[in-house]
Amino acid sequence: MAKPTIKEISKYARVSVSTVSRVINNMPDVNEETRQKVLAVIDEFGYVPNANAKNLKQISSNIICIIVKGMHNQFFGQIIEKIQSEIIKTKYIPLVNFIDENDNEVDAAFRLISERKAVGVIFLGGSPSLKTDRLMEIDVPCVFSTMSADGLSLNNVSSVCIDDKAAAKSAIDYLFEMGHKRIAVLGGQLMDRDSIYKRYVGALESHREHGIEFNEELFMQSKFTFEDAYRAVDKTIKYCNSRYTAIFAMSDIMAIGAAKAIFDNGLSVPDDISIIGFDGIQATSYYNPTLATVKQPSGEIALKSVELLIQNIESDMVSQNIVLGTELIKGNSINCLLAV
Repeated sequence: MAKPTIKEISKYARVSVSTVSRVINNMPDVNEETRQKVLAVIDEFGYVPNANAKNLKQISSNIICIIVKGMHNQFFGQIIEKIQSEIIKTKYIPLVNFIDENDNEVDAAFRLISERKAVGVIFLGGSPSLKTDRLMEIDVPCVFSTMSADGLSLNNVSSVCIDDKAAAKSAIDYLFEMGHKRIAVLGGQLMDRDSIYKRYVGALESHREHGIEFNEELFMQSKFTFEDAYRAVDKTIKYCNSRYTAIFAMSDIMAIGAAKAIFDNGLSVPDDISIIGFDGIQATSYYNPTLATVKQPSGEIALKSVELLIQNIESDMVSQNIVLGTELIKGNSINCLLAV
């Protein structure tokens, strides 16, 4: 069967040729539902862009793909910008591809390696521990940025991350130091060995060390968005019998969504409920009150990810796991409950 043309792909996907072209070139001005529809047709019919073969090879032979899991993560935005600027300084070309939180980042990597002949992949977000068998089949170096791949023992997979468990524990420790004993945790879906789970374990460890058993009713599951965090906190304020004086949010975006839910229920931050977030995005400094947070070194994460990937592209692939430190920013969003 002859390979389909771009016109045929546009016909099958019921979109214009220009839309197919923008999807192929990973342009940002394409509706995500349309993008996925076009990509599904491309995968189904095995379409390969009909460009000048020599030119296609030249363009794609130095491509490094950055696969970003999650469309609305402002912390990732800081890292993406730095990763791109560092790659541009070299002979390589950055190609950013966004996927949904529920999509499989390894499947996306296989597609991009096949279509664009990428020489390396940086994963931003995702969980390497759950996809070991598929990762083994990737024949180019990969770096998980912000996620630990320690323990996988795959020569092609490295990582640059923080100690999520210790960082989360430091946030909860600080809440206890400020006199809080009823602490809620706002986080994502718990999956074994990923960063969300490690932050949850750090929260539990802090509770144990302070002689307090964590109340499972105070774990609020949410996506990493303003809206979902708002809904989760609004629901607990209205309907949960277990009251809390503080929230540890696993991202600053969640913390801001939680704060609005508190205000909209006639309460205040920090007088009624204190909040500490995670990541250290710029918005925390301009929020009122300024948000306490655990700041990740986004610039250093980006720089080390690029350096590590290029090192493995240009020499033998050796697995490494680089762990960077975090900083506790105290802000003004935590009320001290200790008697003066």
